[in-house]
Amino acid sequence: RTKALVLELLAAVCLVRGGHDIILAAFDNFKEVCGEKNRFEKLMEYFRNEDTNIDFMVACMQFINIVVHSVENMNFRVFLQYEFTHLGLDHYLEVGNPAPP
Repeated sequence: RTKALVLELLAAVCLVRGGHDIILAAFDNFKEVCGEKNRFEKLMEYFRNEDTNIDFMVACMQFINIVVHSVENMNFRVFLQYEFTHLGLDHYLEVGNPAPP
């Protein structure tokens, strides 16, 4: 439940002026500190592995939706969509299991 609440708070921050940039900067920093190859890797790992936690999965999808669609620049929106597609979100939603490496 804590993970779901954190995602709900992050999504809310995205919606205030300057919040979207702050959230993306935080995920960029997390990527560097934790040695991720791509931004949002750990989020997607949790999403794929917590498939019994419906509250978390709903909060995760809401967060992703807000991160992607709260951007006015269409090119940047497409780029953000691609980031999640690259991490296997589309495949997971269609098939229901993690994308092959």
